[in-house]
Amino acid sequence: MEIISPKIDKAIDGEFYKIDNIINENCDLYDQDTGEIVFSFKKGIIPDELYDIDAKIIKHSQSLSYNRGQAGGIVNSSGLRKGMETWNKKPECPCDKNGNPLPSNHNKFSSYFKYEDGRISKRQRSNSVASQSIGGFDKSTTHPCRLTHFTKTNLKAYHSIFPLCKFISNEYFSYTPDKWLRQYEKYQSSPPDFVIPDTNFSTLTINMDFRTACHRDRGDCKDGLTAFTVKKCGEYRGGELCFPEYHIGLNVQEGDLLLFNPHVAHCNNPIIGKGRMSFVLYLREKMDQCEK
Repeated sequence: MEIISPKIDKAIDGEFYKIDNIINENCDLYDQDTGEIVFSFKKGIIPDELYDIDAKIIKHSQSLSYNRGQAGGIVNSSGLRKGMETWNKKPECPCDKNGNPLPSNHNKFSSYFKYEDGRISKRQRSNSVASQSIGGFDKSTTHPCRLTHFTKTNLKAYHSIFPLCKFISNEYFSYTPDKWLRQYEKYQSSPPDFVIPDTNFSTLTINMDFRTACHRDRGDCKDGLTAFTVKKCGEYRGGELCFPEYHIGLNVQEGDLLLFNPHVAHCNNPIIGKGRMSFVLYLREKMDQCEK
């Protein structure tokens, strides 16, 4: 199925949307105004055995991070406290750097926070969510180009996901070779140690039962596409990946592959139950600026 559609609505970053128009079959969506592909969805093409990855990666996807920004939604007290149940002094509320509580109608995705004893955090953080990155990262204001800490200390586990990444990269090329080749130019110029071998990717984000708010992945390669699949680790329903500007959601299950423009607004429907592990495969935009 092919759909050519204009953007129907404006999507607001950090907001949660529920989309009822769910697609369960092969489908390509193109933006009517630009002619650009929004996504290519393929059902049941990834072999079961490729999801047989090291248990350490599954466990890592369950650990909390607090730097997902827009994807974690508008920062709030309960989001900040998640994972801090055993702390003696928990965050009291989101606040500015001077300790002034943020207004109830604020729209920030990260903030400082005040502890119950009055201290102010030294760093800002977003709502805590079960989401981690593995593989390579390009240079930031605080870190050089690098492999993530988990990756460096768990190379055997990291290597267990390579067959899945290679298969997905090959499928990416077969469906959208023009996008793949543009991305591959940047991949080839990147340090070999910081990219996933025999693919077109540098990095995976792995999530467990993480319902993302509306966001755009600004760190992903601008000229390529991002790949997405799901591993079933329990019993759940929902969690469809949605493109609210087009009023379309996709029921991505284990074995399915989604290629999409990560700079288009996307989010998830509510997840009921537990065990939805998702894989987001992409190339960091500035990876080719790292020294070889």
